[in-house]
Amino acid sequence: MKSNIKLLIFTIFISNITFGQKVCNEFYNKKFSKSELVADIEFIKEKILNAHINPFTEISKEEFEKNIIQIENSLKNGMTQKDFYFLAKPIFIKLNDEHSGLNDFCITDSIKNNLKFFPLRFKYENQKVILTENYSGESINNGDELLSINEFSIENIIEGCSNQVFGISEERKTIAVEKLWLYLSKFCFFITDDFNLKFKSGKTILIKGQNWEELNKNVQQTKKKDTNISILKYEKIKDFGYLTINSFNDKQIKYDKWELKIDSIFSKIKNDKVQKLIIDVSNNGGGNSAIGNLIIDYFSNKSYKDYGGKWKKSKEYSDFMKKNNFEYAPYEKLQNGELMPLVSDENKPSKNKNRFNGKTYILVGENTFSSAMMFAIMVLDNNLATVIGETPSKGHPNHFGELIGFTTPNTELNFRFGVKEWIRPSGKTENNKLIPNIMIDLHNKTKEEIIELLK
Repeated sequence: MKSNIKLLIFTIFISNITFGQKVCNEFYNKKFSKSELVADIEFIKEKILNAHINPFTEISKEEFEKNIIQIENSLKNGMTQKDFYFLAKPIFIKLNDEHSGLNDFCITDSIKNNLKFFPLRFKYENQKVILTENYSGESINNGDELLSINEFSIENIIEGCSNQVFGISEERKTIAVEKLWLYLSKFCFFITDDFNLKFKSGKTILIKGQNWEELNKNVQQTKKKDTNISILKYEKIKDFGYLTINSFNDKQIKYDKWELKIDSIFSKIKNDKVQKLIIDVSNNGGGNSAIGNLIIDYFSNKSYKDYGGKWKKSKEYSDFMKKNNFEYAPYEKLQNGELMPLVSDENKPSKNKNRFNGKTYILVGENTFSSAMMFAIMVLDNNLATVIGETPSKGHPNHFGELIGFTTPNTELNFRFGVKEWIRPSGKTENNKLIPNIMIDLHNKTKEEIIELLK
């Protein structure tokens, strides 16, 4: 498992900051002086320079400073929090940090009650925007390619909306397309009701925006999904064991319960006398990374290296730890701005009567993310099992993490970013993607079909 220092700090952070769009009827209309707004930009700049592990992976320090000056020159007396939000947001986008963010500007009850959403979902595939889900009630075929909305070309829409997406630069267009249903009304183009669409098939159609309650109702009625999807599911298929793990969430299932459940499942796997095992994390968005380590102990008896990395010393993070009644002496000895190497831990397997000793495959897919990706990377880099499937569409093996949050003193916007950089066990920094040992196109594949490919 990861060392206590790695786990404890992550835990205390998550319990102390939440992001979301607040209702603030009076504050929404508050006007700020230019000096107050400049002070907030300077506050943001100071915290990033002091505490972020490496804010210059997308832009240089000189470009960062130039952007700050340009923003400050754009500030005017009488701006609102919302005005300030859109000027400050690019600072965090350019951090190139998939866990960084600036919380939404606040809204009024009136805005909340009248907000409309775009009731279609799309995916970005080969630079095309493809319809995947339709909650509008209108007749449109999934798979059709979108060309324009309200006479704006889809290329212009992607470019404009991707500039509002936090995260890794190469993934912003993909995320923007997936979130058009939300972004078009709130963050880009501000289309609040009528969406005039043109598709490659020749179809033109007017789609009406829907409020949250209406959209949510239509999603529930239209989307064919099992609302009781299990986090954990094991089944025997031919001579294979197939274990699906859809989350490493330790809120819904406490860690001690995870230990009991995993042990019980692997006891059944042992009794079933299966020859091969697939552990499917293709739809696992992550959670507690220690759960991944726990699972490894049930199919591998090899010692293996964990993630390593770097940790930036700052007064801000030192104060944050002390506020949460935690202190780490080696960190405190550093000068502010120094980097502490995080040595990759050597994990040694314990004795395990229910360990599976046959051939193991870890199945990853488009939606494998965060600690589920770290789990697969540790398996891959240490040759603990064979990783199969597809490269995840978002997220990277090496990434920033261990978040710290602040609030601007005047405009009261919360923001966050990483103080650590996590490096995969192999130490590889080039081609920062999860590439399986065996690539398998999972589109429309059943479990039985995946198994047949492995025989």
